[in-house]
Amino acid sequence: MAKSASMTSSTEKAARPPGIRLERRWWHEIPMWLFYVPVAIGILAMLARYRSLSAPLCANYGLERGGLHPDSKEAFFARFTPDCPLLVRQISLATTLSPDEALARHGTFAKKIGSPRTVLKPDEGIQGMDVLMIGSAGDFRQAWQKASASGGTWLLQEFVGGVEAGLFYVRADPHKPGRIVSMTLKRGFPVTGDGKRTIGELIGTDDDAHADRETRRRVAKYNQHQLGRVPGDGETIDLMPVRNHHLGATFQDISDFITDDLNAGVAPHLDAIEGYHYGRLDARAPDYESLFAGRGIKVLEVNALYSEPVHAYDPRYGLAKAIGIFLDHWHMAIRAGLANQRAGKPRIAFWRSVFNVKT
Repeated sequence: MAKSASMTSSTEKAARPPGIRLERRWWHEIPMWLFYVPVAIGILAMLARYRSLSAPLCANYGLERGGLHPDSKEAFFARFTPDCPLLVRQISLATTLSPDEALARHGTFAKKIGSPRTVLKPDEGIQGMDVLMIGSAGDFRQAWQKASASGGTWLLQEFVGGVEAGLFYVRADPHKPGRIVSMTLKRGFPVTGDGKRTIGELIGTDDDAHADRETRRRVAKYNQHQLGRVPGDGETIDLMPVRNHHLGATFQDISDFITDDLNAGVAPHLDAIEGYHYGRLDARAPDYESLFAGRGIKVLEVNALYSEPVHAYDPRYGLAKAIGIFLDHWHMAIRAGLANQRAGKPRIAFWRSVFNVKT
């Protein structure tokens, strides 16, 4: 059995997480507003208990409106120290650029990172929506048509392969270091070709016992543009490169694999950000060993108070367990905010934040 974060020494090599079935539970399909009803009631009860509406907002007193609402990903990256090794390379592209101008910038960026394989995503997007994978100049032209039609600012990032994880960071006391309190493995949907069957057939085959019907349906929808392609014999393809639970990825709780080394490799860089004490990082590492050792980790984006503790979506957990996980994390946010208040840190106005009033 894997050791917990408090038991795993910095010199031990953590084991590989066990495989689980790629599936969705019935409660994953209920409307989000319905899921959040008991969560909201629980949060309100905690706020009443601590007699402070603004407590969770003060957990991230350095962010506008306490980080309650999604904001610019690029602006958050700017909060890190310039030499932070965690940051993935990226540039911003305004959709006012012409297709030729945007393509030229993609070409310059691809040359700089040494690969045309990149990722295009909205600067203020949430839940991995509209993340577009780019493998060539032709892919970028097609993706830019969609991006420019949507408007706003988009980020062009280098593609980072390997293991993807959600790392939830909490600094419970401003006078003490923060730590990773939970970790989620985001599993894709790998298939291996036999030179005969199409991608659609590989997704939907009846003997594909590692995934349930709903997961296969979502993966097929995401890959509808290539369902007829026949991969070569032995060719392995990850059909869910965007690790989004709504699209078909499976989230697995691997919090027991948090190590001292992982904390040492990540948490100090977050501690250096003034007024950021609660949120989730979406990151990748070359492999499990590197992830658990805190080496080679690259942050794809950072979330704040609105972050979900996504390990709650582990298919091994029922609805009551998931709600409990959400409430536990909000309790941590409240206690971190109260600790900041006691330390004399700036307070965040509740109504201004809740109703997203611009300052």
